[in-house]
Amino acid sequence: METGTVKKTHNTLLIVIAVVLVLGVAASCTLGALALQRISVQQEHITELSSTLTSIVNKNSDTVTQEDDVAVGGEYYIRSTLPISDAYKSGDTSALDERQQETLKMASAVLDEIITDGMTPYEKELAVYDWMCANLGHEGGVTVVIPTAPEYSAEPYGVLKYRAAVCVGFATTFRMFMQMLDIDCMVVHNSYHSWNLVNLDGEWYHTDIYSDVDRGNYANFNMTDEMCSKGHDWDTSFFPAANGLTYCYAYRNAQELSDVYTLPALVREVLDSDEVRNLYFLIDADKHKQQVVSSILGSTDGAFMSYAEQNGRDMWLEYNMEPVQGKVLLSVNITEYTENTDEPTDTLTEEEYTRIDEAVQEAFGDVTGDSGMSEGEIYETDTQDAAAAEVM
Repeated sequence: METGTVKKTHNTLLIVIAVVLVLGVAASCTLGALALQRISVQQEHITELSSTLTSIVNKNSDTVTQEDDVAVGGEYYIRSTLPISDAYKSGDTSALDERQQETLKMASAVLDEIITDGMTPYEKELAVYDWMCANLGHEGGVTVVIPTAPEYSAEPYGVLKYRAAVCVGFATTFRMFMQMLDIDCMVVHNSYHSWNLVNLDGEWYHTDIYSDVDRGNYANFNMTDEMCSKGHDWDTSFFPAANGLTYCYAYRNAQELSDVYTLPALVREVLDSDEVRNLYFLIDADKHKQQVVSSILGSTDGAFMSYAEQNGRDMWLEYNMEPVQGKVLLSVNITEYTENTDEPTDTLTEEEYTRIDEAVQEAFGDVTGDSGMSEGEIYETDTQDAAAAEVM
């Protein structure tokens, strides 16, 4: 299955394949009735050879990238949602099918909740990013169960209904929201991942919500090509360049840092605060100073990991330096993974367990018999054991 590209075949190799097939058929015909089994075997060989030549064609052919109707990960297709965004803007839903109408209803409710009059396009984008990071999860998350059919987790319908998605679902849903808000947006992809490009005031920015879900720390929000390339790869000849700084989150929030030796203290300050956040700085574009910064953060990372281990926190530190307008933009990303602690606890009473046992026995007593302990008996035994332990 093609992932993200449409292949152009070479005529020469196609002719070779055709000749092989013709010769194979001719050879089979000359056998006549001598051996039908041999014909079958030869046809199998022809099929194998054809597949091999086709593979050679694909490997050596030119590629043409397209945004929609391509598969990521071999199964999650990027599909256009323009009919939904167009219906939102026009108010005419007559062309939408039932699923599209339900998607529009859910998406409209979200925008009604988070978008207010007077917001700039950037503020609207930020509001959508914040909502998606806070309310959606990755497919297979602890608290979310969604259908196994891939289309549910790769399209806005499944994302908004079941609140979980694969990367394609995040990218197509974010693009749909942007198009509903009249903000130009694209889905960027390679063979294994997808994210977005957003156009604000004529400049493009990369946003990868899938990578920021569960932390929402803006580490992958409105990045330049240089920033995005640290963890992503894509066809730069097809997708527009993203070199804007006006709405680049890291650049907008960067502070001048004159004394780089204060970095360890600034990182420690974040660790001791109630809210883990990223740090952004502008430093002089001096090669030696950049080496000093790298050395400082390298040493800080070791102490950082010791701090995290001693405090039972799953954390990591990353940093990136990028030249911008005669300065160097330093991004220090501090991420903490927290497990979901909202798992349901056992709140059933002994009486409820007993009634459950009685209902099960009444329905299945003829096949279960009286062997083994029931849930009620197990509950009673656990209670007695716990009481005995307290006495001891």
